[in-house]
Amino acid sequence: MPAGLLVRIGVVTKWFNRGQPVVGRHTRSALDSLGHETFVLARPKKDFGKHSGALSRDDVWDQPGVTEASAFDIPLADYTEWIDREGIEAILCDQNYGFGELAELRKRGVKVIGRFVWEHFTADHVEGARSAYDLVFSMTRAEQERYRDMGLETPYVPWGCHPELVEVGNAVRRGHDGAVTFVFTGGFLGRRKPLEPVLDAWAKVRSERARLIVKAQVERSRLAEAEQAAAADPRIELRIADEPTRQHLETVAAADVTLSPARWEGLGLPLYEAVAFGQPAITNAVAPMDEITLDGVNGLTVASRPDGEARSGIPAHSFDTKAMAAAIDRLASEDALRAKLADGATELRDGERAWEHTVRGFASLLEMAAP
Repeated sequence: MPAGLLVRIGVVTKWFNRGQPVVGRHTRSALDSLGHETFVLARPKKDFGKHSGALSRDDVWDQPGVTEASAFDIPLADYTEWIDREGIEAILCDQNYGFGELAELRKRGVKVIGRFVWEHFTADHVEGARSAYDLVFSMTRAEQERYRDMGLETPYVPWGCHPELVEVGNAVRRGHDGAVTFVFTGGFLGRRKPLEPVLDAWAKVRSERARLIVKAQVERSRLAEAEQAAAADPRIELRIADEPTRQHLETVAAADVTLSPARWEGLGLPLYEAVAFGQPAITNAVAPMDEITLDGVNGLTVASRPDGEARSGIPAHSFDTKAMAAAIDRLASEDALRAKLADGATELRDGERAWEHTVRGFASLLEMAAP
Protein backbone atom coordinates (compact mmCIF):
# COMPACT_ATOMS: atom_id res chain seq x y z
CA MET A 1 0.00 0.00 0.00
CA PRO A 2 2.48 2.68 -1.12
CA ALA A 3 1.79 6.28 -0.11
CA GLY A 4 -0.47 8.03 -2.58
CA LEU A 5 -1.93 4.83 -4.06
CA LEU A 6 -5.73 4.85 -3.96
CA VAL A 7 -6.91 1.77 -2.07
CA ARG A 8 -10.18 0.12 -1.28
CA ILE A 9 -10.84 0.58 2.42
CA GLY A 10 -13.39 -1.03 4.70
CA VAL A 11 -14.84 0.65 7.77
CA VAL A 12 -16.07 -1.74 10.47
CA THR A 13 -18.50 0.12 12.69
CA LYS A 14 -21.92 0.19 14.29
CA TRP A 15 -24.44 1.83 11.96
CA PHE A 16 -27.26 3.61 13.74
CA ASN A 17 -27.94 6.87 15.52
CA ARG A 18 -25.40 6.94 18.33
CA GLY A 19 -22.03 8.54 19.02
CA GLN A 20 -19.65 5.77 17.98
CA PRO A 21 -21.42 5.15 14.66
CA VAL A 22 -21.32 8.89 13.94
CA VAL A 23 -17.54 8.69 14.29
CA GLY A 24 -17.56 5.74 11.89
CA ARG A 25 -19.72 7.56 9.35
CA HIS A 26 -17.56 10.68 9.49
CA THR A 27 -14.41 8.55 9.25
CA ARG A 28 -15.77 7.07 6.04
CA SER A 29 -16.33 10.56 4.61
CA ALA A 30 -12.74 11.52 5.48
CA LEU A 31 -11.44 8.51 3.57
CA ASP A 32 -13.76 9.29 0.66
CA SER A 33 -12.39 12.82 0.49
CA LEU A 34 -8.88 11.37 0.12
CA GLY A 35 -10.05 9.59 -3.03
CA HIS A 36 -10.34 6.07 -1.62
CA GLU A 37 -13.18 3.69 -2.37
CA THR A 38 -14.87 2.83 0.92
CA PHE A 39 -17.17 0.06 2.12
CA VAL A 40 -18.89 -0.46 5.47
CA LEU A 41 -19.30 -3.69 7.41
CA ALA A 42 -22.04 -2.73 9.86
CA ARG A 43 -22.17 -4.37 13.25
CA PRO A 44 -25.79 -4.92 14.36
CA LYS A 45 -26.83 -3.84 17.82
CA LYS A 46 -26.20 -6.34 20.57
CA ASP A 47 -29.09 -8.67 21.31
CA PHE A 48 -30.58 -6.67 24.15
CA GLY A 49 -32.41 -3.41 24.65
CA LYS A 50 -34.69 -1.49 22.35
CA HIS A 51 -34.51 -2.51 18.67
CA SER A 52 -31.81 -5.11 19.37
CA GLY A 53 -30.04 -6.35 16.28
CA ALA A 54 -31.26 -3.47 14.11
CA LEU A 55 -29.33 -1.15 11.82
CA SER A 56 -30.38 2.25 10.56
CA ARG A 57 -31.07 2.39 6.83
CA ASP A 58 -32.71 5.81 6.52
CA ASP A 59 -31.67 9.46 6.87
CA VAL A 60 -27.87 9.91 6.83
CA TRP A 61 -27.43 6.15 7.26
CA ASP A 62 -28.87 5.48 3.81
CA GLN A 63 -25.55 5.02 2.01
CA PRO A 64 -24.24 2.70 -0.70
CA GLY A 65 -21.71 -0.01 0.03
CA VAL A 66 -23.07 -1.00 3.46
CA THR A 67 -23.03 -4.72 4.31
CA GLU A 68 -24.73 -5.98 7.45
CA ALA A 69 -22.70 -8.41 9.56
CA SER A 70 -24.52 -11.44 10.92
CA ALA A 71 -23.67 -10.66 14.55
CA PHE A 72 -22.17 -7.92 16.70
CA ASP A 73 -19.13 -10.15 17.29
CA ILE A 74 -18.37 -10.55 13.61
CA PRO A 75 -17.46 -14.08 12.46
CA LEU A 76 -14.35 -14.57 10.32
CA ALA A 77 -16.52 -15.80 7.44
CA ASP A 78 -18.36 -12.45 7.36
CA TYR A 79 -15.07 -10.58 7.14
CA THR A 80 -13.57 -12.75 4.42
CA GLU A 81 -16.69 -12.81 2.24
CA TRP A 82 -16.97 -9.00 2.44
CA ILE A 83 -13.25 -8.41 1.86
CA ASP A 84 -13.05 -10.80 -1.09
CA ARG A 85 -16.22 -9.46 -2.70
CA GLU A 86 -15.20 -5.80 -2.42
CA GLY A 87 -11.47 -6.23 -2.94
CA ILE A 88 -10.68 -4.52 0.35
CA GLU A 89 -7.02 -3.90 1.15
CA ALA A 90 -7.25 -2.19 4.55
CA ILE A 91 -9.88 -1.88 7.29
CA LEU A 92 -10.45 0.71 9.98
CA CYS A 93 -12.16 -0.37 13.21
CA ASP A 94 -13.53 1.40 16.27
CA GLN A 95 -13.81 -0.55 19.54
CA ASN A 96 -13.31 -3.92 17.85
CA TYR A 97 -12.07 -6.56 20.28
CA GLY A 98 -12.39 -9.47 17.83
CA PHE A 99 -8.64 -10.01 18.04
CA GLY A 100 -8.61 -13.57 16.72
CA GLU A 101 -10.55 -12.76 13.55
CA LEU A 102 -8.60 -9.56 12.90
CA ALA A 103 -5.25 -11.33 13.39
CA GLU A 104 -6.32 -13.86 10.78
CA LEU A 105 -7.10 -11.03 8.34
CA ARG A 106 -3.60 -9.63 8.92
CA LYS A 107 -2.13 -13.03 8.02
CA ARG A 108 -4.02 -12.79 4.74
CA GLY A 109 -2.44 -9.44 3.94
CA VAL A 110 -5.21 -7.05 4.98
CA LYS A 111 -3.99 -3.97 6.86
CA VAL A 112 -5.90 -3.54 10.14
CA ILE A 113 -6.05 -0.10 11.77
CA GLY A 114 -8.19 0.93 14.74
CA ARG A 115 -8.76 2.71 18.00
CA PHE A 116 -10.26 2.00 21.42
CA VAL A 117 -11.95 4.33 23.89
CA TRP A 118 -9.99 4.50 27.09
CA GLU A 119 -12.95 3.75 29.37
CA HIS A 120 -13.00 0.16 28.02
CA PHE A 121 -9.42 -0.63 26.98
CA THR A 122 -7.14 -2.09 29.69
CA ALA A 123 -3.61 -3.41 29.94
CA ASP A 124 -5.09 -6.91 29.52
CA HIS A 125 -6.04 -5.96 25.94
CA VAL A 126 -2.59 -4.79 24.84
CA GLU A 127 -1.21 -8.16 23.73
CA GLY A 128 -4.35 -8.97 21.76
CA ALA A 129 -4.36 -5.55 20.11
CA ARG A 130 -0.73 -5.93 19.06
CA SER A 131 -1.47 -9.27 17.42
CA ALA A 132 -4.64 -8.06 15.68
CA TYR A 133 -3.74 -4.55 14.52
CA ASP A 134 -1.04 -3.16 12.29
CA LEU A 135 -1.67 0.21 13.91
CA VAL A 136 -3.69 1.47 16.88
CA PHE A 137 -4.26 5.22 17.01
CA SER A 138 -5.67 7.71 19.50
CA MET A 139 -8.00 10.67 19.10
CA THR A 140 -7.32 12.31 22.48
CA ARG A 141 -4.03 13.11 24.14
CA ALA A 142 -5.25 11.61 27.42
CA GLU A 143 -5.99 8.32 25.68
CA GLN A 144 -2.62 8.40 23.93
CA GLU A 145 -0.75 9.00 27.21
CA ARG A 146 -2.59 6.19 29.01
CA TYR A 147 -1.80 3.72 26.26
CA ARG A 148 1.84 4.82 26.22
CA ASP A 149 1.99 4.00 29.93
CA MET A 150 0.75 0.51 28.99
CA GLY A 151 3.60 0.17 26.49
CA LEU A 152 1.44 0.80 23.43
CA GLU A 153 2.46 3.69 21.17
CA THR A 154 -0.53 5.16 19.36
CA PRO A 155 -0.21 7.97 16.80
CA TYR A 156 -2.55 10.89 17.42
CA VAL A 157 -5.28 11.84 14.96
CA PRO A 158 -7.02 15.09 15.97
CA TRP A 159 -10.80 14.82 15.74
CA GLY A 160 -12.23 17.93 14.14
CA CYS A 161 -15.47 19.59 13.08
CA HIS A 162 -17.15 17.70 10.27
CA PRO A 163 -18.51 19.83 7.41
CA GLU A 164 -22.10 18.68 8.01
CA LEU A 165 -21.90 20.22 11.49
CA VAL A 166 -20.23 23.40 10.31
CA GLU A 167 -22.97 23.87 7.71
CA VAL A 168 -25.65 23.67 10.41
CA GLY A 169 -23.75 26.07 12.65
CA ASN A 170 -23.34 28.62 9.88
CA ALA A 171 -27.09 28.63 9.17
CA VAL A 172 -28.38 28.99 12.72
CA ARG A 173 -29.41 32.25 14.45
CA ARG A 174 -29.52 32.61 18.23
CA GLY A 175 -30.62 34.98 20.96
CA HIS A 176 -33.71 36.41 19.29
CA ASP A 177 -36.09 36.42 22.31
CA GLY A 178 -33.93 37.58 25.21
CA ALA A 179 -33.69 34.14 26.78
CA VAL A 180 -30.39 32.24 27.04
CA THR A 181 -30.91 28.58 26.18
CA PHE A 182 -28.70 25.77 27.48
CA VAL A 183 -28.98 22.32 25.90
CA PHE A 184 -28.07 19.05 27.62
CA THR A 185 -27.79 16.18 25.13
CA GLY A 186 -28.19 13.06 27.23
CA GLY A 187 -28.44 10.51 24.42
CA PHE A 188 -29.22 7.13 25.98
CA LEU A 189 -28.44 8.44 29.49
CA GLY A 190 -25.83 5.84 30.32
CA ARG A 191 -23.75 5.90 33.48
CA ARG A 192 -21.47 8.64 32.22
CA LYS A 193 -24.28 11.17 31.57
CA PRO A 194 -25.09 12.90 34.89
CA LEU A 195 -28.65 14.17 34.30
CA GLU A 196 -29.68 14.20 37.96
CA PRO A 197 -26.66 16.30 39.05
CA VAL A 198 -27.35 18.67 36.14
CA LEU A 199 -30.91 19.11 37.43
CA ASP A 200 -29.58 19.63 40.96
CA ALA A 201 -27.27 22.35 39.66
CA TRP A 202 -30.07 23.91 37.61
CA ALA A 203 -32.21 24.24 40.74
CA LYS A 204 -29.49 26.57 42.09
CA VAL A 205 -29.46 28.78 38.97
CA ARG A 206 -30.90 32.22 39.75
CA SER A 207 -31.16 33.75 36.29
CA GLU A 208 -34.69 34.16 34.94
CA ARG A 209 -33.20 34.40 31.43
CA ALA A 210 -31.82 30.87 31.58
CA ARG A 211 -33.67 28.06 29.81
CA LEU A 212 -32.73 24.37 29.78
CA ILE A 213 -33.55 21.89 27.03
CA VAL A 214 -32.94 18.25 28.00
CA LYS A 215 -32.64 16.02 24.92
CA ALA A 216 -32.57 12.25 25.33
CA GLN A 217 -33.30 9.07 23.35
CA VAL A 218 -34.89 6.98 26.10
CA GLU A 219 -38.27 5.81 27.26
CA ARG A 220 -40.17 8.50 29.16
CA SER A 221 -40.35 6.21 32.20
CA ARG A 222 -36.60 6.80 32.72
CA LEU A 223 -37.13 10.55 33.02
CA ALA A 224 -39.34 10.67 36.11
CA GLU A 225 -37.00 12.97 38.01
CA ALA A 226 -36.56 15.24 35.00
CA GLU A 227 -40.33 15.43 34.51
CA GLN A 228 -40.76 16.42 38.14
CA ALA A 229 -38.11 19.12 37.73
CA ALA A 230 -39.76 20.42 34.55
CA ALA A 231 -43.16 20.50 36.25
CA ALA A 232 -41.71 22.58 39.07
CA ASP A 233 -39.56 24.88 36.90
CA PRO A 234 -41.02 26.36 33.68
CA ARG A 235 -37.49 27.12 32.49
CA ILE A 236 -36.94 23.40 31.78
CA GLU A 237 -38.14 21.65 28.61
CA LEU A 238 -37.83 17.91 27.91
CA ARG A 239 -37.43 16.61 24.36
CA ILE A 240 -37.19 12.83 24.11
CA ALA A 241 -38.05 12.19 20.46
CA ASP A 242 -35.48 10.44 18.26
CA GLU A 243 -35.34 13.18 15.61
CA PRO A 244 -33.90 13.02 12.10
CA THR A 245 -30.24 14.00 12.12
CA ARG A 246 -30.63 17.45 10.57
CA GLN A 247 -33.50 18.39 12.87
CA HIS A 248 -31.59 17.22 15.95
CA LEU A 249 -28.48 19.16 14.97
CA GLU A 250 -30.49 22.32 14.25
CA THR A 251 -32.18 22.09 17.66
CA VAL A 252 -28.85 21.74 19.44
CA ALA A 253 -27.13 24.43 17.36
CA ALA A 254 -29.96 26.92 18.03
CA ALA A 255 -29.19 26.86 21.76
CA ASP A 256 -26.88 29.53 23.12
CA VAL A 257 -24.75 27.14 25.19
CA THR A 258 -24.03 23.40 25.23
CA LEU A 259 -24.16 21.97 28.74
CA SER A 260 -22.21 18.72 28.55
CA PRO A 261 -20.57 17.50 31.75
CA ALA A 262 -19.81 13.80 32.01
CA ARG A 263 -18.51 11.33 34.56
CA TRP A 264 -16.03 10.34 31.86
CA GLU A 265 -15.76 10.58 28.09
CA GLY A 266 -14.13 8.59 25.31
CA LEU A 267 -14.26 11.55 22.96
CA GLY A 268 -17.16 13.84 23.87
CA LEU A 269 -18.96 14.46 20.57
CA PRO A 270 -21.39 17.11 21.94
CA LEU A 271 -18.37 19.28 22.76
CA TYR A 272 -17.02 18.95 19.21
CA GLU A 273 -20.48 19.78 17.90
CA ALA A 274 -20.48 22.93 20.03
CA VAL A 275 -17.18 24.04 18.47
CA ALA A 276 -18.55 23.32 14.99
CA PHE A 277 -21.65 25.38 15.80
CA GLY A 278 -19.63 28.32 17.14
CA GLN A 279 -21.27 27.71 20.50
CA PRO A 280 -19.86 28.05 24.04
CA ALA A 281 -19.84 24.93 26.21
CA ILE A 282 -19.75 24.09 29.90
CA THR A 283 -18.16 20.82 31.01
CA ASN A 284 -15.89 19.26 33.64
CA ALA A 285 -12.32 20.43 34.08
CA VAL A 286 -10.98 16.92 33.37
CA ALA A 287 -9.55 15.07 30.38
CA PRO A 288 -10.46 14.60 27.63
CA MET A 289 -13.25 17.19 27.88
CA ASP A 290 -10.75 19.94 28.60
CA GLU A 291 -8.89 19.12 25.38
CA ILE A 292 -11.78 20.45 23.29
CA THR A 293 -13.43 22.88 25.73
CA LEU A 294 -10.74 25.34 26.77
CA ASP A 295 -11.63 27.34 29.86
CA GLY A 296 -12.07 31.01 29.01
CA VAL A 297 -11.47 30.36 25.29
CA ASN A 298 -14.56 28.57 23.98
CA GLY A 299 -16.27 27.59 27.21
CA LEU A 300 -16.13 27.23 30.96
CA THR A 301 -14.84 24.17 32.79
CA VAL A 302 -16.14 23.28 36.24
CA ALA A 303 -14.25 21.76 39.15
CA SER A 304 -14.86 18.03 39.66
CA ARG A 305 -13.78 15.36 42.10
CA PRO A 306 -12.98 11.67 41.55
CA ASP A 307 -16.07 9.52 42.09
CA GLY A 308 -15.56 5.85 41.27
CA GLU A 309 -14.15 4.35 38.10
CA ALA A 310 -15.17 3.46 34.57
CA ARG A 311 -14.88 -0.14 33.38
CA SER A 312 -11.19 0.19 32.47
CA GLY A 313 -10.17 1.74 35.77
CA ILE A 314 -9.92 5.36 34.62
CA PRO A 315 -11.40 7.69 37.25
CA ALA A 316 -14.99 8.83 36.97
CA HIS A 317 -15.77 12.33 38.19
CA SER A 318 -18.63 14.24 39.76
CA PHE A 319 -18.80 17.97 39.20
CA ASP A 320 -19.46 20.57 41.88
CA THR A 321 -23.13 21.53 41.48
CA LYS A 322 -22.63 24.98 43.01
CA ALA A 323 -19.78 25.68 40.59
CA MET A 324 -21.92 24.40 37.71
CA ALA A 325 -24.80 26.67 38.72
CA ALA A 326 -22.40 29.63 38.93
CA ALA A 327 -21.06 28.89 35.44
CA ILE A 328 -24.59 28.71 34.05
CA ASP A 329 -25.52 31.99 35.74
CA ARG A 330 -22.42 33.68 34.32
CA LEU A 331 -23.21 32.71 30.75
CA ALA A 332 -26.89 33.55 31.21
CA SER A 333 -26.13 37.05 32.46
CA GLU A 334 -22.86 38.07 30.76
CA ASP A 335 -23.66 38.58 27.09
CA ALA A 336 -20.16 39.85 26.29
CA LEU A 337 -18.54 36.74 27.80
CA ARG A 338 -20.89 34.47 25.92
CA ALA A 339 -20.09 36.26 22.65
CA LYS A 340 -16.34 36.03 23.36
CA LEU A 341 -16.56 32.28 23.95
CA ALA A 342 -18.66 31.82 20.80
CA ASP A 343 -15.95 33.63 18.83
CA GLY A 344 -13.37 31.37 20.46
CA ALA A 345 -15.31 28.30 19.34
CA THR A 346 -15.42 29.63 15.79
CA GLU A 347 -11.68 30.25 15.80
CA LEU A 348 -11.04 26.70 17.00
CA ARG A 349 -13.42 25.34 14.35
CA ASP A 350 -11.61 27.15 11.57
CA GLY A 351 -8.12 26.52 12.98
CA GLU A 352 -6.93 23.76 15.30
CA ARG A 353 -10.13 21.71 14.95
CA ALA A 354 -10.69 22.18 11.22
CA TRP A 355 -11.76 18.94 9.52
CA GLU A 356 -8.81 19.06 7.16
CA HIS A 357 -6.52 18.12 10.07
CA THR A 358 -8.58 14.98 10.69
CA VAL A 359 -8.44 14.06 7.01
CA ARG A 360 -4.66 14.49 7.00
CA GLY A 361 -4.44 12.37 10.14
CA PHE A 362 -6.16 9.45 8.42
CA ALA A 363 -3.93 9.87 5.39
CA SER A 364 -0.91 9.60 7.71
CA LEU A 365 -2.27 6.41 9.28
CA LEU A 366 -2.57 4.76 5.89
CA GLU A 367 0.98 5.78 5.03
CA MET A 368 2.29 4.41 8.36
CA ALA A 369 0.52 1.10 7.81
CA ALA A 370 1.86 0.74 4.28
CA PRO A 371 4.45 -2.02 3.75
